[in-house]
Amino acid sequence: MKRHYNDIYIIVEKNVIGYKMQKKKFFMTVLFISGFICLFSCATTGKTNTASAAETAHEVNEQETVQPAAEKNKAETTEQNFKKKLENLELKVISFPRQTYKNKAFSEPFVIKASDADGKNIAGLSITVSWPSARTNDSISYSTSQIKTDSEGIARFTAETPSIAVNTDITFYPTPENSSPAAIQAAYAAGVTAQYKVKSDYMNYQGILYVYDFNENGKPATNSFHLLQNLRNSGVNVGNSPVSSTSYYDRPIETLYKATYDIIGKTYKFMVMGSFKFAKPVETSENGVTCTLAADITCLNMEDGSIIYKTQLNETTTDTNKYKAVEKCRSDLAQKTADALMYGM
Repeated sequence: MKRHYNDIYIIVEKNVIGYKMQKKKFFMTVLFISGFICLFSCATTGKTNTASAAETAHEVNEQETVQPAAEKNKAETTEQNFKKKLENLELKVISFPRQTYKNKAFSEPFVIKASDADGKNIAGLSITVSWPSARTNDSISYSTSQIKTDSEGIARFTAETPSIAVNTDITFYPTPENSSPAAIQAAYAAGVTAQYKVKSDYMNYQGILYVYDFNENGKPATNSFHLLQNLRNSGVNVGNSPVSSTSYYDRPIETLYKATYDIIGKTYKFMVMGSFKFAKPVETSENGVTCTLAADITCLNMEDGSIIYKTQLNETTTDTNKYKAVEKCRSDLAQKTADALMYGM
């Protein structure tokens, strides 16, 4: 009986194993078929998505093409209307303040009036103001602001207290209705200007000059009498430097400052150091004798030796003979330099 039972157990075990193997084969077959179907489905879906993306991109491209064209047409229409409005506009400077000093406010505002071709006042017109607000030596930067005309077509601009010395213009022009170069150019063309003069506050103090006229051999000869005279004639209290040696042209400017400070200390507020040299040899032609001079100028604060202002200027003069040409050129260049100092330091 025992063996019989064992035989039965073996038979049953074999049947079970056979059943499991058949089940495994069936399961693997199902997995294979399912994977194939899934792969085919994914591939089909991928093609569909690709086509959809292409269609979407096409639609976007169409929108991108149409939109800028509409915006361009709108901008062109705005620009044309703005230019047409400018044809019927006249701006005038009614009044402007006299010059002031650096760090001192202007005594009154700048006053502008807007009217049409028939002389009627234009109210509510936006006007852009551009004025000098910063400088580095002879490089000037500008700031802008907007003002509007009142019922009488009048607009007033009260400038900020100037922090720089400058002699230039302040500009008033109709505010462009878009940022296109053509609109901005048209606005500038319709604008008006007024003097904007701010004298250096250093001109209220005593100063000294270490500025020499150089000869044609490139050597310092004498103090520049023309520059000294022009500054004094403009009300500036200046005198020649107590340092008379011209050897300082071959040394750093700090050396000249120290030598001068050791003599006068802080008695003087500023020092102008520089030269008037021949930029090229004097030329003679059928039109006369021509002289070209160049000024190289540096201004120092005598309290600490810091550089206040630097400039380089040129002047060319033609006259009947060499002496007249050179003297006139020195005089004209000295006047130009004096103006630069008074409105640049």
